[in-house]
Amino acid sequence: MRKISLLAFLTILVDGFDTTSIGFVVPTLAAQWQLPLSAFTPVFVATSLGAALGYALSGRLAVSLQRRNIVLGSVFLFALGSCLGALAGSVPVLAAIRLLSGIGLGAAIPAVVSLAVEGTAPERRESVTVGVTSGLSLGAALGGAIGGKLILSWGWGSVFLLGGIAPLLLLPALWAHLPAEAPAPAGRATAGSAGHPHAARVNALFGAGLAPQTLLLWAFSFLIFTAVYALTFWVPSMLHRLGFDTSGVAFGSAAMGIGGVVAALALIPLSFRFHVRKILLACSLLGAVALVLGWSLAATPGLLLALIVVVGACLIAGTIGQVALAVSLYPPALRTAGIGWSAAIGRLGSVLGPGLMGAFVASELPAPQWLLLPVAPILLAAVALWVAQRMTSHTPGGLARA
Repeated sequence: MRKISLLAFLTILVDGFDTTSIGFVVPTLAAQWQLPLSAFTPVFVATSLGAALGYALSGRLAVSLQRRNIVLGSVFLFALGSCLGALAGSVPVLAAIRLLSGIGLGAAIPAVVSLAVEGTAPERRESVTVGVTSGLSLGAALGGAIGGKLILSWGWGSVFLLGGIAPLLLLPALWAHLPAEAPAPAGRATAGSAGHPHAARVNALFGAGLAPQTLLLWAFSFLIFTAVYALTFWVPSMLHRLGFDTSGVAFGSAAMGIGGVVAALALIPLSFRFHVRKILLACSLLGAVALVLGWSLAATPGLLLALIVVVGACLIAGTIGQVALAVSLYPPALRTAGIGWSAAIGRLGSVLGPGLMGAFVASELPAPQWLLLPVAPILLAAVALWVAQRMTSHTPGGLARA
């Protein structure tokens, strides 16, 4: 199982690099193609829309295809899309390519997380989930750390080429070591496997008393993804507008990912002591405060970058944590679909967030004010978690177990 968890982590790491790479590439593309930053809003929206489709498809495909095959096909798809991205010459072409990549990016995660936790003791599932999904943050951090140097040395296309070659190199290991069919957990009937015919039906996520918990999980996921992806895609452009150079812009993108790595490292031990729901509630409130402080201290570059790290830690904890909530909420027969649908609803937020932020950018509002837009969805996400916490004294199970 450790080998599968490592492969899941690496899959999600390259996924995270490819997802966020477009954010720090856009300022350079805008300058070279002589376009305003707001012209790239369709590219960001297409990336998130494709991922939403991939997430939603992953659970349904698990019925007819083995999860191993979903992972292999998805990794190949986003590797191909990333390589093609290096050849794009216009916004519409790049948007179409990112839509294709996004489908692969989204479909890979539910299947590979479901494989990683298969057979894991219930008390360790949240920690394993947090561990493997922390690859998203590390991938984003690595992209930001090396992206500026790649662009300066070999041009923006090199970022996409690296994002395509790395998953292609990972494919042979996935092919060799991912199980052809993960065994059902001990004591479970065969119907508990991901291939059960009812496993991917979305209405099953609302049966057996799961409806309130599913709705609250979806609300949290939608709202937190709205905030995270508004920032992930547009913070590099904000820093560019504030006068940061190419390396500084890429480092600013890395700051979000670094915060996410910090969050993942903290979530693992904290999840043994506290309900993930309570941790995420505290993180959401702290993230909103950090954004307001960032807005007020934007004229101080060092403090602004430090606050971006804090924001990344608090909010990316939410994107990781919603997967952990889904893992603990749903039984094995619904787990891949539950993870997929929760993330798919979140990804709808990740479509809305960059679009709304793009409207801010197009309206020529001062760049620091861009940080205030995500505060509202973050606070609403906190309300969803608070309601879930209040329900635990009346409704056993579901999010109460998370």
